[in-house]
Amino acid sequence: MTVPFGGQVRDPQEWMREQEQRSAALLAKAEQAKTDLENNVVTMSSPDRLVTVTVNPGGGLTSLALSPQAQERPPAQLASLIMSTYRKATTRAADRTLEIMAELTGEDSDAVDFIKSTLPPREEPRPTAESDDSARFGLPAEPPSEPPSGQPVKPRPSRPAPDEDDGEDFQHVDWTGRS
Repeated sequence: MTVPFGGQVRDPQEWMREQEQRSAALLAKAEQAKTDLENNVVTMSSPDRLVTVTVNPGGGLTSLALSPQAQERPPAQLASLIMSTYRKATTRAADRTLEIMAELTGEDSDAVDFIKSTLPPREEPRPTAESDDSARFGLPAEPPSEPPSGQPVKPRPSRPAPDEDDGEDFQHVDWTGRS
């Protein structure tokens, strides 16, 4: 006997068994994906081993370790190395997250598309001699020895000395509103 939409009438008990098997298989697949996502922790070191970072599946920094030799680097260069290593680790964690979700829901699923839409754009490697992003931190690569010729040097405005009193005493204020 044929039913609407071209289906065949089958044994309801058999249909229920198939549905239960599919549900059990999907549940097992979802549990495996959950475990894989929980274990998607990435630890990565910089090429020179000065910096090691660990990130969780969401890209959150969970650990940062610096080798003793790291203190020999200028602060801007070390910061750049930390950020570069962190970006590589988060990219690897994101790639693995996408892979896990694609295995669960399919490559062209809305879930995978959503995850892709939440990821930051990938940075293309920049051709630099050494990952020195000191310009990004507003610092010159090497401090200038003299100001450019013909330009006067403007002194920085001074800040008040820490012991100067402006007449206000905030130590004895009741900040709770209970006067």
